[in-house]
Amino acid sequence: MVRRVVLTGIVCLVLITGLVGPAVTASGVAEDGPEASPTVEATGGDAVAGDELDRLLEDAMDDHDVAGASVAVVEEDELVHVEGYGEADAAAGTAVEPNETSFMVGSVAKLTVWTAVMQGVEDGALELDEPIGTYLENYSVEGEDEITLEQLGTHTPGYEDRLQGLFVDDPAEADDWEPKLERELPAQVRPPGETVAYSNHGTGLAALVVQEAVGEPFEAYVEREVFEPLAMDEATFEQPVPDELAPVSQGHVPTDDGFETDDPTILGVPPAGSMSATATDMGNFAAAVLGDGAFEDDRVLEAESVEAMLDQRATNHPAVDGVGYGYMLGERGGERLAWHTGGTEYFYTLFALFPDRDVALYVSFNTAGSGAALADVLDEFIDQRFGGEESTLEPDPATADRADAYEGEYRTTAFQTTPEKLVGLGESMSVSVTDEGYLELGSPLGGDATRWVEVEPGVFEPAPDEDAGLISTVAIEDDTLYVDAPTPPYERVSWYETAAVQIGVAVLALAAVLSTLVVWPISAYRSRGWGRMRAHLTRPRLAVVGGAAAVLAAVLGLFANVLVDPNQLVYGYSPWLRLALAFLLVVPLAALAVLALVGLEWRRVLGARDLGAGSTTPLGLAYLTVLALALAVLGWQLWYWNLLTAVGF
Repeated sequence: MVRRVVLTGIVCLVLITGLVGPAVTASGVAEDGPEASPTVEATGGDAVAGDELDRLLEDAMDDHDVAGASVAVVEEDELVHVEGYGEADAAAGTAVEPNETSFMVGSVAKLTVWTAVMQGVEDGALELDEPIGTYLENYSVEGEDEITLEQLGTHTPGYEDRLQGLFVDDPAEADDWEPKLERELPAQVRPPGETVAYSNHGTGLAALVVQEAVGEPFEAYVEREVFEPLAMDEATFEQPVPDELAPVSQGHVPTDDGFETDDPTILGVPPAGSMSATATDMGNFAAAVLGDGAFEDDRVLEAESVEAMLDQRATNHPAVDGVGYGYMLGERGGERLAWHTGGTEYFYTLFALFPDRDVALYVSFNTAGSGAALADVLDEFIDQRFGGEESTLEPDPATADRADAYEGEYRTTAFQTTPEKLVGLGESMSVSVTDEGYLELGSPLGGDATRWVEVEPGVFEPAPDEDAGLISTVAIEDDTLYVDAPTPPYERVSWYETAAVQIGVAVLALAAVLSTLVVWPISAYRSRGWGRMRAHLTRPRLAVVGGAAAVLAAVLGLFANVLVDPNQLVYGYSPWLRLALAFLLVVPLAALAVLALVGLEWRRVLGARDLGAGSTTPLGLAYLTVLALALAVLGWQLWYWNLLTAVGF
């Protein structure tokens, strides 16, 4: 099996082309680029639903090293184009068949959860404004007396994000997802209804509410009330996919020799993204939405419910895109858009509706790291089908006069109370303003920056030809940076909280503390000999050595554990990793002891007439003081990043 690469960043939300050369298979044999499987069960359409769409997908797959794709286009509630591209299993040479190969759609599965909720509202079993505790008689969750189904559907329940536990190794653990969700629900860090912040666990709670209200497993309810009437014959939330359904594509990882394959990820909270479906299945779902809830002779929702889901219900800032009920809403290329993406370890999916055009696009890729291709496909599709608007924005030099209000480092507010706050280092944004008036957004850890143009005070859109992924607007106000929903706000951090300072100080402090494990043994041996080592190890030095040993044990333990099994950071900590984390608890204790002992030692030295008397010289004591401060800094950083509680996370 391929060693999985766990991607902890959020979808392109994280959040983003003719065949130029040959593709290489896993066997190392060069072949032609991805070919389209025959179109099936599709009628109508125009050039973009034929050769142009083929070229668009083939270019994107070639540019982004994608093994296979599953695609559907819907027009006026009719499936006009369904195709598979490339390989479902590169090792076996199995092609993607549009109605015979399932792809894991990830978070696009959430749309079926919100559909089920609205069905419950129509039936009178649920009310959007009712606290969820009303329905959860068998479970107890934080905020159940305040949080409503409305807030779950708009990603405003106030929960922070949590990565650990979203994926599991054992399908049996996913089968028993309800108590797991109750046990691992993230902390509520904001008042409900205040901030849009994407919540996988919130979706899980909504599914649990449906399950409790209808009195049967959520998966069974959705199969009967959503999948069957929409002829989504191969769709399922089951993990692994049952043998009687269409086989799910393998996940792929690009290599120099082609692709390595692995089984799809198992989701620990299935309603949040375990659904697998064919392109035909997802095309039928899109047709029902465009058909105001109707599909052929069946109906899954009333037109009023569909309209309510596609109307904006929440946003973090008036200038940025918001959310409907479960759908992300906005505008792209001059077209109104309702959309959702999905991302697991190997599968990246886009479900996009153009309500004003009665058109829908579904695209799913089966290769790690292919999320950026989704934005490329979306933009090309808009350009080809609708003649998307070309940006003519130019920077305003006056923006540079307001640089102080914008510049700085901004960190995500998604993670606040757990060790996953460290993810914020990778999800920080560095903001600067050029003399020409461009706002530049980049990562403080390096890489290319994107340029943005101020279109009104504090509101920015991408400069022409900038690749900003699926983000179309950025707003900065009151030390907070907002991007399109469902991404939570970013807050400007103080100078000492910036990535450069935090990383730099940690490296220096670690180097200082660990230096004692080399400097003191050598110094003791050279000046006193091994026989007098005990005299050299004064109480302050012993405390420093204890702290240094704990730091070394933790660093080596963490490195070894993550090297052997990086999945632990998301799938769950092993006992050995927890042991390594436990050593971190020694650091602040050692820091307090050393600071106290060094203070006493300074008092002794400064009070002595002979400054050379005793076992610690002023120079040695100064070194001890630096070490005490280094330990104190490390202790503070462990507290700041919530690492002192990591052993119990």
